[in-house]
Amino acid sequence: MDDSNDSTTLDPTVEFNAYLNDPVRTKFSDYWFHSQLNILKKLSMRLFSVQASSTPIERALSHAGLILSQRRTNMSEQLFRDLVFLRVNQKLL
Repeated sequence: MDDSNDSTTLDPTVEFNAYLNDPVRTKFSDYWFHSQLNILKKLSMRLFSVQASSTPIERALSHAGLILSQRRTNMSEQLFRDLVFLRVNQKLL
């Protein structure tokens, strides 16, 4: 989303409290479409969007295949899971 069109930028805590105190939260999609809570709006779109393809899971499996190589066969399952998680979510760090 483009930040240049944001009419107001509030503190995330202020936005969260405004959301909790807003009595008109009937239809989820309509609420966020018309919402002025820009920080929470972006977060909700990121968290609740439905993927249109299987590309993200295919990419995650590809990363997993690269991590678990012939030389890393003694790796613990937890370490493997942690490395895949970090690799897939590295953009968020």
